[in-house]
Amino acid sequence: MKKLFALVLCIALIFTCFTGCHGKGEIAVTVGDVEFTSGYYACALLFADMEARSTVEAELSEEETQTTDIDYYSQKIDKKDYVEWVKDTALDTIKELGAIKSLCKKAEIKLSDEIISTADSNAEYLWDSYGYSVIMEENGVSEATFKAYMQDTYLMDEYFNHIYGKGGEKEVAADKVAKQLVEDYVLVNTLDQSFEGLQDDEIKEKREQFTAFETALKNGTKTFEQVLTEHEGGEAHNHEHSEDASAPQDAHATALTETDANFETAKKMAVGEVKLITKDDDAGITILVKKDISADPYYLENYDSTLRHSIVGDEFEDDIEDYTKKLDVEVNDFAVDRFKVKKLIYPEQQQAAQPVAQ
Repeated sequence: MKKLFALVLCIALIFTCFTGCHGKGEIAVTVGDVEFTSGYYACALLFADMEARSTVEAELSEEETQTTDIDYYSQKIDKKDYVEWVKDTALDTIKELGAIKSLCKKAEIKLSDEIISTADSNAEYLWDSYGYSVIMEENGVSEATFKAYMQDTYLMDEYFNHIYGKGGEKEVAADKVAKQLVEDYVLVNTLDQSFEGLQDDEIKEKREQFTAFETALKNGTKTFEQVLTEHEGGEAHNHEHSEDASAPQDAHATALTETDANFETAKKMAVGEVKLITKDDDAGITILVKKDISADPYYLENYDSTLRHSIVGDEFEDDIEDYTKKLDVEVNDFAVDRFKVKKLIYPEQQQAAQPVAQ
């Protein structure tokens, strides 16, 4: 009887060990016929948590964000508790990517070798140079899984372009794309001078210099490149201008968006107009020279997908959401529940590493 009891106990222990382990390639979420591993779920959870933290920090005062002890978990995002929002966002992301992979499979869309190479290169840069290796590995995400996640985000762009890009099923007309470029971006040459750390006489000297620059640019006695060179103390600049769409015609031009300082001011300016601007609180001065963004094929070519998203992005997201609702979603609670939002590890926390999942 003792031997029999010992045998039964041994078998039970072995069974417990096998059923309690999270093996390599463990499936955490299945969307339709697309499977996602526990490591992939952890990756989505981390990105959702990073987004949530940024959202919370954006809503706090400058003084509150200076503290290293922000209580993120007591906050609400979109009227949801922080932890609930992060978990829901991670799962929604996986559902969306599952839908995209399913749709691409039906449409026989695959990433080209060039795009895969680009996705992997960007992933490797984030992994090695931007600290993602520490964050991800500490939370059970391998580099291979991180690359797979990045490739899937590129697959979403491929499907969008398949529908709304040139020659797509719902191609956005070229004139609408061109109009959106002028709506969303303003092209300028800009020269900036901060007054921080300068004495009164130095500030006066800089004001006089920039006023002279403004006059020279307005009457055409100097080009922006000449002004830039003079401002940099005679330092040589690359003044070559390209007629190829693979590079901007003006290497010194900057495309401003609505989130950039001086966007609204520049948008109201006429092409070729020059304006000298004093910063808020007299913190410095800026020269703006408005350029014609439509005259440079680089911007229309390279911002094409972004502009199409700006026009029909909401429609695309609604269609993907509707398709996702038609798919069966299975969540392996055993695999998912071990990843706790409140226990996600960030480098500065210096906590013990978790085993890496694939």
